[in-house]
Amino acid sequence: MEKLLNLSNHNLSDLQKEELKSLGFEVVELQEEDKKMWSQLTPFNYKAICDDILTKYEVKGYHVAGFPPVVNYFCSRTDKTCYYAYSERKTIETKDETGKMVKTSIFNHKGFFEYF
Repeated sequence: MEKLLNLSNHNLSDLQKEELKSLGFEVVELQEEDKKMWSQLTPFNYKAICDDILTKYEVKGYHVAGFPPVVNYFCSRTDKTCYYAYSERKTIETKDETGKMVKTSIFNHKGFFEYF
């Protein structure tokens, strides 16, 4: 089984891990310090962080999520397969006990798709 690095601020669900397993991948998470840096990407630091991650992990693919400049930069710097997770979002609006409107988003994973 090949390794796929999860480059996102969220852990993948069991359903997502099973789908990646069916594609021949075992999910690897970022090390704690890298996960912290990935969660604090800015227009000023993302290139250095992406370049560091590209040299640090021995994997065959990536799940890449983040703001578009990060995704574009990261995917353009590797010849390995990069995936995005597509989810259908359903938003439910309810009122709380004070009458304030509360929105809850429910994400339904629909599949992994290759960038490019």
